[in-house]
Amino acid sequence: MFILIIFLFSFPSLMRDTPPKLLQPHGSLTKEELRKERRREANRKCAQRKRKREQEAFQELEGSVAKLRTEVQLLHEELTRLHKENKELDEENNSIQEEISKMHGMKLSAKFVISSAVDEV
Repeated sequence: MFILIIFLFSFPSLMRDTPPKLLQPHGSLTKEELRKERRREANRKCAQRKRKREQEAFQELEGSVAKLRTEVQLLHEELTRLHKENKELDEENNSIQEEISKMHGMKLSAKFVISSAVDEV
């Protein structure tokens, strides 16, 4: 038993995971030591739950990031498509405006020719 205690004190990481009964002869703990050990155990469990919650929150955030990246990609593709469609509509609009200008120009020319002919008579 004595050798085990010396061995455990030589390796603190083992001592942390060793039940307190093995640390003292006959497993006797004072009330204060028992209270401290219970508190340590409660703190370990609390820290473990906190790490688990943080891990779950991190995974949830990773999922949100993935969804948002997908959404950004889709919106970028839609924006590209809309820019292309807008350019095509602008070109069509300009073409129609040119045709209208030509048609109005022809009408104005025809009116001018007709009114000039009338004036001459």
